[in-house]
Amino acid sequence: MKKIQVSLAVIEFDEQFLLGFRNKNQHQGDCYEFIGGKIDNNETPKSALIREVSEEIGVDIRHNHIINMGQIWHDYVEDNNDTDKHNTKSVVLFVFKVVFTRLQFDSLQGKKGAEQQPIVWVKKADLLNKKYPLPNANTRILTWLAFANQIVIGRELAYFADDEKLKTIENWVDFYADRLPKNAHFYARLKDHHEFNHHAITKLQKMRTDVVFLLSRADALSVEIKPAVVVLTYDDFCRGFADLAKDCCYFASCHNLDDVIKINALAKTHRVVGIFLSPVKATKTHPMAKPLGFEKFQALANHAHMPVFALGGLSPKDCQIAQRYGAYGVAGIRGFE
Repeated sequence: MKKIQVSLAVIEFDEQFLLGFRNKNQHQGDCYEFIGGKIDNNETPKSALIREVSEEIGVDIRHNHIINMGQIWHDYVEDNNDTDKHNTKSVVLFVFKVVFTRLQFDSLQGKKGAEQQPIVWVKKADLLNKKYPLPNANTRILTWLAFANQIVIGRELAYFADDEKLKTIENWVDFYADRLPKNAHFYARLKDHHEFNHHAITKLQKMRTDVVFLLSRADALSVEIKPAVVVLTYDDFCRGFADLAKDCCYFASCHNLDDVIKINALAKTHRVVGIFLSPVKATKTHPMAKPLGFEKFQALANHAHMPVFALGGLSPKDCQIAQRYGAYGVAGIRGFE
């Protein structure tokens, strides 16, 4: 099977994304695509990205904000009904989000690509709603783009404790119903109160239908409304993943290279859409855990095949610096309320 490595630029400006158009004569033609191309033998994925964007649309992105999104492994065996595996394409996509400046955005208005292929800016909502068909290997990118670059992690129920159990639930629900930003991504991590968790989570889900909920496996099984994402924790790593459903999206809490390698393997058979990598800095919730620091965080994040969210002692103000070290975004408790 022929293997190809490709760098892709998910180019964004003000909630708009740049797409090229593949003609009918190309493999998986007559559809749109992100800008990019093959990685040469002497190139890194990022250097290939910079070269391809320059060659295809004439824009220098060496000084742009470039965010690592992940890797996608895809075989085109079924796509082209080719029974000869020697002629079947297998690609590894190294995906980066590239934030354009206003000047770069304006420079492409009414322009075509270097090979006179049409290029078009499309609204994020239209892209996510699949109004612009993409090659099969690109569809996971839409799942990644649907995520905000900040994830709020909830406090456990014990923080809102009251002598009356129902009052504890009301305190938790009222706190987050009022404080969560519109369309927030919220990991409702209530921990050791599973007999009450489903009451609290279900009530908040019904009050805040705009919020994207992430839940632990135990909580996901108990609530009335299925969450968008199930989070795999240390306990799940210990139990193993043999019984995981394949119709869910998963996040994973990772702390070392072994965790990342296991999740990369799981992503080949399940929809793993992101990981929390922690702790980047010292935290009050886990005072005995040794912080990774940003350099070690980057070394681990570089191994991940999906977006990585930096967690531990961070606030939304740390998002850009975390992205410079390979994060897609940041997550946290105290700094995000």
